[in-house]
Amino acid sequence: MDNYSVNRAAVAMIRETIERAEALSIRVAKSACGATLVDMGLECPGSWEAARVFVEAGLGGLGRAAFGKFALGARTLPSIEVWVDHPVLATVASQAGDWKLGDGEFAPIGSGPARAIAHKDQWSTRANYTDRADAVVIQLQTTRTPSDEVCRYVAEACQVRPENVYVVYAPTGCIVGSVQVASRTVEQVMVKLLVHEYDIHTIRYGWGVAPVAPISPDEGEAMGRVNDCLIYGGTTMLYADGDDGAIEAAVARLCFDVHAGDLWGLPFARIFEKFGRNWFQVPHLVDSPAHVLINNLRSGRTFVGGQINFDVLQRSLLGAAAA
Repeated sequence: MDNYSVNRAAVAMIRETIERAEALSIRVAKSACGATLVDMGLECPGSWEAARVFVEAGLGGLGRAAFGKFALGARTLPSIEVWVDHPVLATVASQAGDWKLGDGEFAPIGSGPARAIAHKDQWSTRANYTDRADAVVIQLQTTRTPSDEVCRYVAEACQVRPENVYVVYAPTGCIVGSVQVASRTVEQVMVKLLVHEYDIHTIRYGWGVAPVAPISPDEGEAMGRVNDCLIYGGTTMLYADGDDGAIEAAVARLCFDVHAGDLWGLPFARIFEKFGRNWFQVPHLVDSPAHVLINNLRSGRTFVGGQINFDVLQRSLLGAAAA
């Protein structure tokens, strides 16, 4: 994959999406420096199709997304499934959200293929991959229109002209925000494997599914709901070519239920409040997967860890409707 560019693949998707802006209920504008701003939910409604593109562009063209159903008691919610090839490149180098592009409450979180060039966060450098492209896609989970300063900073970090920067963004509290966070099942597990010092380069394929949270206009409530979908409701299956002992040891300490302590059972909204509504202050082990399976292609064995917490999901996603 030395010659593959996650940015070239993502730029092609975003350019094609811009041509369908009206149908997808998104808004396109230019920053003062010439960067292209693609609003997928801040000052426009967004759409299911825009959400799918956001996810697949974030994976650098190395994954596919599709919508399904998630049973929650007597109710049924939508879900987002992802199928990922080359998970190290698709998630650790590209999709993972960890590039700090602002400060304070709801600080903008940078994710997407531009990270594979800039290497400005702790995870992108661990993929052993540096993209080479003259145009880049950066994705932001934000409540503010990206500033010209941010656009210029991304261009400088990626060593591209500002007019070749595509900034794709949405708040958490919209359909695109709700879907794109829930799509991070495989990414979440891959990053946590790094935290637990497992060799992620043994992972060949990934699949994940999580419920898509009902939308709230309150960004704090929305942030709580979408993260509950991951830490209490996400299921991920990885396919590895590795050692049974190493996989078993990793799975045993990977999931949220193992190290949540007194946080277990707390909706993420309360956890988020505890850390000043600043994602970069939340301990990394809080952002851990709910339920994980890893199939060892070498031995044929499958190792399982974690659990879905349906009680928290009922309270967080359905509230009074859960009764």
